[in-house]
Amino acid sequence: MSAAATVPLSHYGLHWFRRDLRVVGNPALEWSRQRHEGRVLGLFCFDHQFLARPDFSANRFAFFLETLAALRTDLRRLGGDLLVLDVGPRAAFSAVLGALGERGLLLPESISFNRDYEPFARQRDADIAAWLPKTFGVTVHSECDHLLVEPHELRRDGGGFYQIYTPFAKRWFALVRQPHVQARIAAQRAALQQHEAARSTASAGPRFALTWPRVFGGALPLADHLERYRQEHVPRATVPLPAAGFAAARTRLGEFLHNKLTLYAERRDIPAAAGTSQLSIYLKNGSLTSAQILAALGDVPVDFGERDGPTTFLREIAWREFYYHILYHCPQVEHEAFLPRFRQLSWPNREDWFAAWQRGLTGYPIVDAGMRQLQQTGWMHNRVRMIVASFLTKDLLVDWRWGERYFMQQLLDGDLAPNNGGWQWAASTGCDPQPYFRVFNPTLQGRKFDPQGEYIRRYVPELRHLPDKFLHEPAAAGALADYPRPLVDHKRQAALAVALYRQPRGS
Repeated sequence: MSAAATVPLSHYGLHWFRRDLRVVGNPALEWSRQRHEGRVLGLFCFDHQFLARPDFSANRFAFFLETLAALRTDLRRLGGDLLVLDVGPRAAFSAVLGALGERGLLLPESISFNRDYEPFARQRDADIAAWLPKTFGVTVHSECDHLLVEPHELRRDGGGFYQIYTPFAKRWFALVRQPHVQARIAAQRAALQQHEAARSTASAGPRFALTWPRVFGGALPLADHLERYRQEHVPRATVPLPAAGFAAARTRLGEFLHNKLTLYAERRDIPAAAGTSQLSIYLKNGSLTSAQILAALGDVPVDFGERDGPTTFLREIAWREFYYHILYHCPQVEHEAFLPRFRQLSWPNREDWFAAWQRGLTGYPIVDAGMRQLQQTGWMHNRVRMIVASFLTKDLLVDWRWGERYFMQQLLDGDLAPNNGGWQWAASTGCDPQPYFRVFNPTLQGRKFDPQGEYIRRYVPELRHLPDKFLHEPAAAGALADYPRPLVDHKRQAALAVALYRQPRGS
């Protein structure tokens, strides 16, 4: 037995990991580490309500498990530990704290977590935060982490919440320069600098001073489920999984800032150019946060209207936070249109058309390329996401919720708020949406954003032989043996879409 194991255990903390799967710059974890002089344990629990959701993604879950594994590796390297249980949070805390109590062992003094803003998570957290002190006498502490500006911090001058992006973003940019938000960014900058310094000198000592066997005085009475889940689910992934965890997120962020940020405004809408950050997959799980991005970015642009790369990129971060604010203030958008007048639209919902859209067999090359990219990689370029969403809702006249759910089932970066917001924008049912009478022409969109057809040829190989002049409208070249003719006539369907939206309410 080590000398450390024979020293009586003093007060310690328990950190509940959820969407903050990193050690570096984790506010609630750092609060607990400082309060308890490094004696902090990590806990993660699988909530089966989440695993049973109809929009569950096997690929995204596999990546999530790899992210958890990377987190545990990081914690153990720094002297800490992570326990992963196969039950919901109330059952998990009951099992852990109950097992300690039954053995007469010291309970944690505090339980910390970083706040989540989705409807289900808010109810869960309120329940747990009220139940834990009452049942076990522990202190519960939470911090801001997942968003840079929390929903309650950003209100209109006359009261209420912002429903239009532009005034929201202007206010968001202004708040980013306020002392309390600057303090969040500064804390992340300090954490990142400390991390980089430790890496460069290879002198990082343990930042944590507690493991689960140490607390229990030996073997755990609870079974850890991470490796079983990894063995069961990771091999089922049908797309290549990117490198997971904080180190991978930090690497991708660095590559974007050094190689793509300057030309971001010019290249972000070109799907063949790979000009976007592709950081969303790490933002989803909290391997990276908005505050860390701004910390790495350096000086924050002061003019919302600038069109340079950094400002344009920050406006995209603001879009993500805007949709989280909408979901926070209007949780009903998870299930219905934000705009009441569009909640009773009579969508035709042809299942054969929906299936053709899913498979990338609509006869519209830019749409089919996007849907096949999604199938093959678990990701889709943002411009193409808008195109395929508009096509499903306004050409095929399929309920936006069908597409929203399918995206969540397929996307590695599937995230409720931005996915819901993006779909409602395209379908003209959300806050600050594209006007319902504005319908993307998929042929013109392809010509504008993939003029040389590089993206289309990459994902629709049966069209590679076509000259550029026919690539976006292959039917003009005559019948093709291995590529379908257009599923619908765009002009006719666009007119039907406008008529659908103009139906009297409730019809």
